Amino acid sequence: MLKLTMNPRKRSKRMRAYFAKLRQLGSQGMAEMEGKAMEQREAISENVQSLLNQQHSGDYDCVDYLSLKVWSKNVYDLLPHCRLKHMQHPGDSRVDEFCREQIVEWSFRVVDYFRIDREVVAVSISLLDRFLAQCECDRSTFKLAATTTLHLAVKLLHPYKLGELGILSDLSRGEFDMKDVACMERHILQCLQWKMHPPTPNAFSTLLLDFIFSHQSLNLSSTDVDDLYDISSFFTELSLCDYYFVGIAPSSIALASVVNALEGMFGPENKVAPLILAAASKLQIFTNQDLSTASHRLWELYERSEECALHNSFDPMEEEKVSDSAAAEIFANKQPQNSCNSTSSSPVSVQQQNPQQSSSLLPQQHQHHSSSMTSKELMCAMRSQALRKGSW
Repeated sequence: MLKLTMNPRKRSKRMRAYFAKLRQLGSQGMAEMEGKAMEQREAISENVQSLLNQQHSGDYDCVDYLSLKVWSKNVYDLLPHCRLKHMQHPGDSRVDEFCREQIVEWSFRVVDYFRIDREVVAVSISLLDRFLAQCECDRSTFKLAATTTLHLAVKLLHPYKLGELGILSDLSRGEFDMKDVACMERHILQCLQWKMHPPTPNAFSTLLLDFIFSHQSLNLSSTDVDDLYDISSFFTELSLCDYYFVGIAPSSIALASVVNALEGMFGPENKVAPLILAAASKLQIFTNQDLSTASHRLWELYERSEECALHNSFDPMEEEKVSDSAAAEIFANKQPQNSCNSTSSSPVSVQQQNPQQSSSLLPQQHQHHSSSMTSKELMCAMRSQALRKGSW
């Protein structure tokens, strides 16, 4: 199970309040406010275009580094005097998808614990993925690189939080110290050529929603509007956990996230999604690309997240109909033989998990089902119950 739950964002609330005020105004002062709204729309369009330029530049693209056989650099060549060199475990320490997933969950726990905007994790993981595409790391140095990119992302976006974050070396339980972090930071900056501000899926989804709400009334309540922002953001956050999305354009992830949020709130035949796609097309975010695979993948991530489990409140009689196989398909449980996993609820832990313990991550109520609800029926039931209006 993905240990990730909703953490409603506040960054765009001022924009939402502004547009809500616009919609509530009568004819008095409407011309003046409409002029300001036009300026806002132009500013949003320019911001989206800047993000698209970054996305299309290729500076923030990432290759499938887990399938690489040869890298241009090795981390131990970059850190010749680092005491991590004596901690190498050749043969069984290669970074894999599960290891990456656990480090993303750990990053979310850290920022949530210190009340830092979750956008920091998106930037951190972008830096980490692009660094790993150039430099070979084992699991020890992978944790060092992840801690370093998180430190860099906080420094870039919320430098005032560095004091609260404390000594980052404490997060490693003694595996490395701040000298190692500083050394790794220097090499990451050099490897990435100081490309430190990637376009993130949440930035695209927020601007897309800002744009459409700035000039079009969708007949949504203020609660629905807030939910749409927050649920879309949660889907973009889930995408960070899955290695599949490393090579997917952030704008496509954002659009799939917004469409999924609308589907969860109002059903697959809702009338808002076509308007969102039209606005995305106007902003050149949507160019008739196929979003079905990304959308389905995001639903799979949601369905094995802790958030889904928290809102999965089936009637006991219905719960008995769910088969073991159907539950297993939705709450997928990865169990590689050697995984770096943080098992503590504390954010100050990056440690390995015994694979025999990973089966305990499945919710108890989904480990003992008996008969014949199909996987598809279960998926639809979970979506309708867990994402129904007002459940967030």
